Amino acid sequence: MANRLIRSPQYITQTSSSSTVKSAKLEISIGNTLRYTLIKDAAQNVPVLFEWSELARDYLDITWNGTDYSPLPVFDVDLALKFYPVVNAGGTQIGSTYNEDHNGFDGYGTFYEAANPSMSSSEFPAISNYSQLGTTNTGEKIYTMYAPKNIAVQIPSILNGTVKYNASGFNADEKIINGIIVNIIRVPCTKYTSSLSRYSDTPDDIGYRVSFINKFGAIQTEFFTLKAIQKISSKRESFNSNTISSTGTYSINNHNKQNFDIQGGQSITLNSFYLPEYYNNVFTEMLLSEKVWVRFRVPSTGDFTTVPINIKTSGFDYKNSLNDRLMQFTFSFDMSFDFINNVR
Repeated sequence: MANRLIRSPQYITQTSSSSTVKSAKLEISIGNTLRYTLIKDAAQNVPVLFEWSELARDYLDITWNGTDYSPLPVFDVDLALKFYPVVNAGGTQIGSTYNEDHNGFDGYGTFYEAANPSMSSSEFPAISNYSQLGTTNTGEKIYTMYAPKNIAVQIPSILNGTVKYNASGFNADEKIINGIIVNIIRVPCTKYTSSLSRYSDTPDDIGYRVSFINKFGAIQTEFFTLKAIQKISSKRESFNSNTISSTGTYSINNHNKQNFDIQGGQSITLNSFYLPEYYNNVFTEMLLSEKVWVRFRVPSTGDFTTVPINIKTSGFDYKNSLNDRLMQFTFSFDMSFDFINNVR
């Protein structure tokens, strides 16, 4: 079974040599349950092409509570392509069924990686935190992550059609995954805590943990340990209220301009530690991720929680050692919910 990245188009194609062929049918099963049937016209010796990932992705919904690093949802996609002598898949099937089985991951390939992007069947670190020796893709990859002291780092990998997570020791400087070394550089503690207040008895000095689904379909966590700014904004509607009484008088204590439908939204701007050039790739994946979370302390309770956020920053300049002696990355995020609870 191939590990397919289904945020990008995935195709299946076959050709019938029969002179009587008139149509082709593709059956898409997910988890051994038939979900879709696609039919199109076909002709002798003319390849028939179906795109299946957009439909299959409807059945992959990733949620996360911020602490559970059990394997992410990955589904088994079974494809069955058949040819028929009558339009709309009528008549008796011509020849045998062509089958493909794949593991579907909520990741993507770039334009440079060509069609039907997939991943290796051998276990590998599912992160882009690496520099590469040599000038081709065959050069050795040197994996390195940056993280605060005194915490375990969860490093995703792909194994047997699933995303698994490999926890480092609390101050470990490396983690070995299938013989591949992932270096961990520990950064200094920070005064910018992931808290809206400082009253907690257990101050958090690791900064902000931002987690996102990367290009491999795995949850990856990066740490923003330098300057952090939190904001709240509001939006409202208003109207001119009629405050005049039947006697032609009014109270100066009543609102003449009345606000209503008031709602608040929180945002946060985070700065990374000083990082190497290959973090351009890491933060590109974060920028293009459809699901991002941040861990911070709730002001009303003092408890830490992980909440969904949306990236407000629309782009950034790629940094390099020639132009930027110190490479720091800044991103702005909006909380993915309104401040006043209006979930109905």
